[in-house]
Amino acid sequence: MSIMYLVLAYLLVVWVGIRLIVPYFGYRKDQLPQEIPPVLEQLIQQFSNDSANDFDFLEKTYEYITSKYKGSRIKTITNFWRAFQNPVNAKAGFLPCNSQNYLLRLMLVKSGRFTENHIQVRVVPLNFFIHQYLRVNIDGQWINVDPWSRFLNIKLGGRSILIG
Repeated sequence: MSIMYLVLAYLLVVWVGIRLIVPYFGYRKDQLPQEIPPVLEQLIQQFSNDSANDFDFLEKTYEYITSKYKGSRIKTITNFWRAFQNPVNAKAGFLPCNSQNYLLRLMLVKSGRFTENHIQVRVVPLNFFIHQYLRVNIDGQWINVDPWSRFLNIKLGGRSILIG
């Protein structure tokens, strides 16, 4: 009986508490800012100009995010406060999944190539650490996008399933 209480407590803390408290991890998408730093705006424009199509733009944006920011199981715990910082101003290095996804979503939407309807924010249902990834619709095809999991050698199109 006590194991059942532990499972229920875990589910309550993870599925309700964390999703209500941690920014960009809620039950709905957080609004994107109207204005973004000029450097980021220029980068988005450069990627857009250099991209042959929307998938090419997604790849360039994904590569940028995953080359600048890294995921880590241990740092998700030891650097938990990074989940509460504004990801637009984040320094290179570790960044939690919700913040990496927020930045990627911001870049996709601000490019004008994608709308919020093209992007779904998903949470892995059974995971030791609560984990978030995106699904992006390009030409009617939904593509998994999980930049945080790149450190696990999960590439564009894949996602963490159990131990994110």
